[in-house]
Amino acid sequence: MTRPIAMARFDLAWPLAGACAAVLSALVLGAWAAARGLPVWMPLNATTHALHGPAAAGTTALDLGHTGLGAAIHVASCFFWAAVAIWLVRRVPRGGAGLAWLAGLATAAMAGLVDYGLMPARLRPGWELVLPPLGVATGLAALGVGLSLGMIAAGAMGRRLPGTAAGRDRYPSAPRPAEPPLSAVERLRHPAPHVLDQRQQRVDPAGAVTEDPNRHGSGDKQPGDPTHDERPDR
Repeated sequence: MTRPIAMARFDLAWPLAGACAAVLSALVLGAWAAARGLPVWMPLNATTHALHGPAAAGTTALDLGHTGLGAAIHVASCFFWAAVAIWLVRRVPRGGAGLAWLAGLATAAMAGLVDYGLMPARLRPGWELVLPPLGVATGLAALGVGLSLGMIAAGAMGRRLPGTAAGRDRYPSAPRPAEPPLSAVERLRHPAPHVLDQRQQRVDPAGAVTEDPNRHGSGDKQPGDPTHDERPDR
């Protein structure tokens, strides 16, 4: 049975979804920048235009003030949207990978609507300053794919961790105590599977006697004629 993605632990799903979204979207944005003949870190530099102004979009240097700060803003934003995506899937009682894909892509669409429809120009990600609209849309799509993959991975890993799955996986199984070695008598009583138990062997393997000879006669305890001092068994 497929484990519900909605029940994945937040402390496992949130870092996985945020990290996957940050890495995948940064790679796609960098690939678009490289295709335009720009340094791959230019979209991250452009993110700092909220602090440095429009000139940040033209900065090609790889430095902490632009690239490092832009990467930090990018990662923090991805982790924020990862929390939103996980909140969405937890509104549904059950769901599998399809729910994760739906929530991840819907969250990316929500991020695009908020960043480029509601936010003022100074607070936008700045990708549009160095990339065409298709590049911005592809970066948002990569964000949604990363969120989905992270949540799916969290659901798969959660099945293998104690306290996350239902039934027998909910608690770690206690180790079974080691059984003491069998004594010589016990080995006779408990032979190997391919050895016949000696207690169950026939006393008369040739089949010469098939019934108790004392069942017939006068009912004496011993076979033969009773002596005068023996009392019949009544």
